[in-house]
Amino acid sequence: MNTICKSTRAIIFFLVGLPALSWSATIEGENNADGSFKKWHRIEVVFDGPQADESSATFRDYRLDVTFTSPSGEKHKVSGFFDADGDPANTSATSGNKWKVRFSGGEEGEWSYKTSFVTGNDVAANLVGGTGGTAPDGETGRFKIGSQDKSGRDFRSKGKLEYVGEHYLRFADGDYFIKCGANSPEVLLEYGEFDGTPGHENDLYSANIRDWKPGDPTWGDGQGKGIIGLINYLSSLGVNSHYFLCMNAYGDGQEAWPWTGMDNIDVYDVSKLGQWEVLFTHFDRTGLMVHFQLSESENTNYLEDRDGKGTFSNARKILYRELIARFGHHMAVTWNVGEENQAKGEGFQTPNTHAQRKEFASRIRALTCYQDHIAVHNGPGGVFDDIFPQLIGYKDYTGASLQTLLVPRRNGAMLSNHDEVLKWAKESASSGHKWVVAIDEPWWGRRSDNLADQVRKDVLWGVLLAGGHMEFYTGRDDVKHIDYATYEDCWKPIGHAAKFMNEHLAKEVADMKPNDALAIGEDNWALAKEGQIYLLYLKNGGEAKVDLSNAAGTTFSVQWFNPRAGGDLIDGSLQTVTGGEAKVSLGTPPNTPGQDWVVLLKR
Repeated sequence: MNTICKSTRAIIFFLVGLPALSWSATIEGENNADGSFKKWHRIEVVFDGPQADESSATFRDYRLDVTFTSPSGEKHKVSGFFDADGDPANTSATSGNKWKVRFSGGEEGEWSYKTSFVTGNDVAANLVGGTGGTAPDGETGRFKIGSQDKSGRDFRSKGKLEYVGEHYLRFADGDYFIKCGANSPEVLLEYGEFDGTPGHENDLYSANIRDWKPGDPTWGDGQGKGIIGLINYLSSLGVNSHYFLCMNAYGDGQEAWPWTGMDNIDVYDVSKLGQWEVLFTHFDRTGLMVHFQLSESENTNYLEDRDGKGTFSNARKILYRELIARFGHHMAVTWNVGEENQAKGEGFQTPNTHAQRKEFASRIRALTCYQDHIAVHNGPGGVFDDIFPQLIGYKDYTGASLQTLLVPRRNGAMLSNHDEVLKWAKESASSGHKWVVAIDEPWWGRRSDNLADQVRKDVLWGVLLAGGHMEFYTGRDDVKHIDYATYEDCWKPIGHAAKFMNEHLAKEVADMKPNDALAIGEDNWALAKEGQIYLLYLKNGGEAKVDLSNAAGTTFSVQWFNPRAGGDLIDGSLQTVTGGEAKVSLGTPPNTPGQDWVVLLKR
C-alpha cells in the first residue's frame, strides 16, 4: 500500500496503483505553510489494525515496526504501539483499532516508510520473527519534512541529543549539552490526574497550578495543570533535566508504573501513557531532558521473578519496547537501566549481574533509532567499584549515573564529587569509549542551614569543572510530593549554572579538559582548552591567578560570573590579560571577594 501526503495536520492517504485494501493510514504533526511537517517535531503515523483492548495478548502477541528512510537514504527502524481509539489521553479509552508509530526527523525533504506488523506468541519480546500478513503489515508511504520555527529553550529548535563519543551529549545543531537538573523527588509521575494513578498523598502539585499558562497543554477535562505548571517553574529557573521512576512497583513510592496495576506487568495503561506523552512533550518545549529511571533498587529483579523467564524476562523486554516506542522520539532522553542497581536486600532486591546490565543496555540500544544516552545508577552512595569497572568500555553504555554522598568517602578517605567525576571520565577515556559522567544523586540525610552552599560549591561547580553533569537530590523529600519552592535556594544556582554553561560553552566544552593545576590557589578548579579558553572556579573567591605559560603572546578577555546570583558576565578589576607566564593575575572579582566566583577567559 503506497500513501502520499495530501493535506495538513491529519493527512489521509489513498492507494496508488496497488490492489485496494480496507485499511488506510493517517499522519499527524505540526505543519509548515507548504504542508510539510516541521523538522524535529513529533510525527505520528496512525494505522487501522486489529481491534484490541488492554490485555496481555495485545502487548505480547503483536509487534509493529516501521522503517523510515530519509531523503539521503539513511534508515531508522522505529517500534510502534497499540493506542486504543487514537486519543486515549483525552478519552481514557481502553480499546480500539489504532496502532501508532512516533518519529522525529531532522533531514528536510521527502521521506518514505515501510511497515512490519507481525503476530505470534510473545512476539513483542523479540526483535525478529513472527507471522506477517495482518494489516497494516507491508504498508508504505511518503511524507515531507521541512523547516522548523522554534527557538529559545525549546529543544526542538536544536534537534535530537545524541552520544557522539565525548563526555558531553550533542544536539543535531552542533551544540553540546551540559546537564544541571533535578534528580528528585523521584515520584514525579505519582500524579493523581494521570489515569490509574492514586497520586502520592493525593497531591496534584497544587502549588504549581499558578505556573500553568494559557495555551499550555492539558488532557481530558482540563487536567494536568499542576504538573505542567511544575515543569514551567523548573524551566523558568533554568533547570534542564528531571529524573523520575517510571516503574516503582514494590519500591519506595509504589504508585508509578506504566501498567493498569502494580502486578499487571504485561497490560499497559494506554490512556495513562498518553498523558505521560503530554507531559514529556512539554519537557521538550521548555528545555528539560526526560531522564527515565527504568527500575528501582527494591524491584531490581521484580519482572524476572514475576514473569519466570530467566535473567532477562519477556516482561522487561516488552517494557523497554513500549517505553521507547512511545517516548523515544523526544529530543533529550536518558534511559537509566536502574536506580541503586547493585543494592543488596530482600525479595526482588537482588542486584543485577554484570551480564544482565549489559544485556539490558544492548536491548535498549537495539530499540533506539538514534544514539540516545544509556546509563546505570550505583548505590548505595559512595559504593562504585562493584558496578562501573565491569562496564567500562562496553559500547552500549554511554555514561555513569553516580550516587555519591554530599561529602563522599572512598575506602575511609574523603574524596570530593569533583574527584569522582575525574576518576570515571579518565577511566572511560582510557578504554577508548568516553562516558558522559553525572553525579545524579549527591545523597544527604538531614538538611543543614548551608545546604545550598554545599550543593553549589562541593557538587555543582565541582562536577562541572571536572567535565561532568549534575542533578540535585532533595534528601528525605525524595519519595513524596513537595512544593518544589522549598528548595528554590538550591534550584536557582543550578539553573544559573545551566544557563551559563549552555550559553557560553556549548560549542567548545567537549574540547576543554580538566586541569586544576592551571588555577593557582587552594580549592580552585580549572577546565580549559589551553591557549584558547579557560574556565576557573574560585571556591573561596579572592584574587584569581592562572597558568598561561602555554599561551605566550596571546591576549584573553577576562569576565566574571556570579554563581550565586546568576546574570550576565561582568568585568572585574582587569578586562584583558596576556599569556606567557605561569602565574598571571586576573585581578579581583567585581564585588564580594570572599565569595565563590567563576572566571571565563577567551582568546
